[in-house]
Amino acid sequence: MKKSLLILSLFLMMGVLNAREHPSLMITKSGVEQIKKGLGRYPAFDATIADARSKADLALSSPIVVPVPKDGGGGPTHEKHKDNYYSMYYCGIMYQITGEKKYAIFVEKMLDEYLKLYPTLGYHPVKMSSNPGRLFWQTLNDYVWLVHTSVAYDCIYDFLPAAKRSEFNTKLFKPMAQFLMDGSDVNNKVFNRMHNHGTWACAAVGMIGYAMEDEELVQKALMGSDGSGKHGGYIQQLNELFSPDGYFTEGAYYQRYAIWPFVIFAQAINNNEPERNIFKYRDAILKKAVNTLMQMTYNGYFFTLNDALQKGFSAQELVFANNILYAADNSQKHLLSISRDYQSFFLPTDAGFAVARDIALGQAKQFVLKSQLLRDGSDGTQGGLAIFRSPNPSENTTFLMKATSHGLSHGHFDKLTISYYDDGYPVLVDYGSSRFLNIVVKYNGGYTPLNDKYSMSTIAHNTVTVDGKSHYGGDIRVSSNYAPVIYCYDISDPSIQVSSAYELNASPGVKMQRTNAVIENIGGERVILDIFKLTSDKEHTYDLPFFYNGDMISLSTPYTKATNQMSTFGEENGYQYLWKEAWAKPNDSKVCFTWLKGKRFYSVTSVTDSKSDLFFVRSGANDPEYYLRTDPAFIIRQNSAGNYTFLSALETHGKYDLIVEKTENAVSSVKSLEILEDNDSYTLVQIEVNGEKAKFRISYNLNSSAKKWTYIKY
Repeated sequence: MKKSLLILSLFLMMGVLNAREHPSLMITKSGVEQIKKGLGRYPAFDATIADARSKADLALSSPIVVPVPKDGGGGPTHEKHKDNYYSMYYCGIMYQITGEKKYAIFVEKMLDEYLKLYPTLGYHPVKMSSNPGRLFWQTLNDYVWLVHTSVAYDCIYDFLPAAKRSEFNTKLFKPMAQFLMDGSDVNNKVFNRMHNHGTWACAAVGMIGYAMEDEELVQKALMGSDGSGKHGGYIQQLNELFSPDGYFTEGAYYQRYAIWPFVIFAQAINNNEPERNIFKYRDAILKKAVNTLMQMTYNGYFFTLNDALQKGFSAQELVFANNILYAADNSQKHLLSISRDYQSFFLPTDAGFAVARDIALGQAKQFVLKSQLLRDGSDGTQGGLAIFRSPNPSENTTFLMKATSHGLSHGHFDKLTISYYDDGYPVLVDYGSSRFLNIVVKYNGGYTPLNDKYSMSTIAHNTVTVDGKSHYGGDIRVSSNYAPVIYCYDISDPSIQVSSAYELNASPGVKMQRTNAVIENIGGERVILDIFKLTSDKEHTYDLPFFYNGDMISLSTPYTKATNQMSTFGEENGYQYLWKEAWAKPNDSKVCFTWLKGKRFYSVTSVTDSKSDLFFVRSGANDPEYYLRTDPAFIIRQNSAGNYTFLSALETHGKYDLIVEKTENAVSSVKSLEILEDNDSYTLVQIEVNGEKAKFRISYNLNSSAKKWTYIKY
């Protein structure tokens, strides 16, 4: 008898230990009480709750429609299922805050309709993805549906009778989770993949697991489908997808997207298993990731690295990240200024309340953008992103040199590429991606075919293309095995900031090393030296583009422009998508191209010789569907070259004031630019700007502690 009582006691204890309080994903009981007490005290948060309630009330006043899926991104059925998960999300939260049963009843009725529909579905009929979902054309959207629906289900869990919960669990959510994990070999691979899709998959399965009180699902989400933690799962993703600096290998745009499931699942883990200390895991890697993401911005928009569109601080993913990370560590007062200055709403949850309250209490501190090197790779050895900010914030200038690893499936073949931002604009432009997100009439809202063919190609970027071929032959299976090496990064002197990186494998038999020196003031101008050294024992054709944003003003040598008919710049590897607009031969040892953007002039002055050719090109050729932006570029081609060093100076100068019709310093101030010495040991260059001269030397093949560069004005 005593033995039976002991077993029963242990069983009850285990039941208590495993019991979950609801809600416990995005919002908690204690958080609900804080929100209720705070209503009427913080107008900005009151507005958030009012907005959430209006969305919930709109859902209540509309008929419940759960259509059979048939459309791609942006299509009617796609958008309806998307609207449905948002409606359930808001109604679930409003049920918790108001206690009004009508919101819970709506969620229950909506889930009843999905309970009828889901068992009848096979793969989605739109065949655009190798990983099709059931509700949506790709499983990624199914993951997002389940994440939001999990929050709603968690909010009404205690409202539902036990029999109804059991029905939803066994007939809807468990089969859905099983499909997302193991519905096919592809599903299983994606679930265990180190990729933002894998993170969404784990968050979806883990969050519905917490809501259902299903320990098996939670453990698979955390540790991978085999439970080992070695072949997938959220914890391994935290270990592998972020560098020690918090850089996500796919780049800023997809770090923005991936951070959403990372932080929302972390919130659920922390609420249900606080003993895991998930926000402190791996030296607080999520805190680093959010802050690093916010550092990868200019004027509130993310750098357009790899596949990217124009998004920034205002994106809903950043609202989630900002609110949740601040609630996890409220010493990060700079996050408050991001929310206050850029974000139009708060989460209608515990985390959003904490941010709104502390902003109202005047606790926000300025978010400071800074120069830094963001290492890539889980151990920080897969190259990196060099960021240079002007020491004077009023200058509003940022220069980048991207020397990262490929970046998984969203990466581009653009080793050692550069970008430049000034006066509120991108000046030297990274293309980003060819995509019309959720515009169904433009390739169903997905990445267009030209994304692979042009946007990812090397010639679409501000880096050297060798013999007209993309880096690594445009083969991700090859490029994923290699990364550049950061040779030096030095910001110890704000007046001149220097980076250098090299790549040995992008083009067979060619070593590439690019060095940039951001000189804040020489002859009264800001000048960026660009030294691109190529080493090879065979002759090649080297093309170095500068994709510029603005209006062409002048070229220092005579040129011929196509006036009534244009040809393409080449036939393959992205060249076929460029129109050849003009061409020239340099008539001096240097050539200067000047353009205007906004109120400032910009010039690229480059060293040339008799083997140099110059071109003006523009994207958009062979593009009958208008998939491409028509970006212009100035290209320097070096013919029949083995060892060769491109030397250029990017200069910001002058002023154009249309209001008072005044132009100043529209002509480059770089009077001379030359390579004094160039060998295996070092490159020594000289520049003269407005009568002030300087020499810059980059030394090669030195150990990690040695000084790599010198700069002397005279």
